[in-house]
Amino acid sequence: MAYLLPATEVIVAEARRIVETNVALARELSAQGLGISPIWERKGSRAAVRAAALPAEFAARYFTGGGFVVLAKPGVRTLVAELMPWMAEDPAGAAVALEDTLEVWTAQDAPLRPLESPYGGHYTLLSLMLADIARKADAGLDTLDWIASLGLPVEEFRDDDDPSASQIHDRMEARMDAMWAQEDAWLESAMR
Repeated sequence: MAYLLPATEVIVAEARRIVETNVALARELSAQGLGISPIWERKGSRAAVRAAALPAEFAARYFTGGGFVVLAKPGVRTLVAELMPWMAEDPAGAAVALEDTLEVWTAQDAPLRPLESPYGGHYTLLSLMLADIARKADAGLDTLDWIASLGLPVEEFRDDDDPSASQIHDRMEARMDAMWAQEDAWLESAMR
């Protein structure tokens, strides 16, 4: 279903609200030993988050670690808002680019917790992009690496003094491999 995205300023404000809501809810639920996904879904007419049972390192990556630090920066939320139209124009490409982060955070049989917020048609994409940049930033990817990981034309975002597009792609792939190896180790350690 197609929808019009709100103006960039509105998306930036919504991104801040999503992150603040997620962090507050995660703090509240962690005291009870429960985890949540930072990805907002629809439950009826309301936004909702899904329960998540991942090793603590995954939650730290988004809710307290390097991802949290990155998401607190207004410029990062603006970047996400500015890239959303690119992703919304190519839903199939966006699905492929963000599939790994969606799979990490989403267990289809996990219960949904409705939030106070009504659901906006772009909230899943927005919250998924926020979760993706938090995850990858905490794993050491920089802005250009992240843009390349989304399949967007990194050439349009690099400055003259940045590495070439092919160097950025190579660096991104190496950093993604390291991230996956680290997360695999966390999952393996949790199963022991």
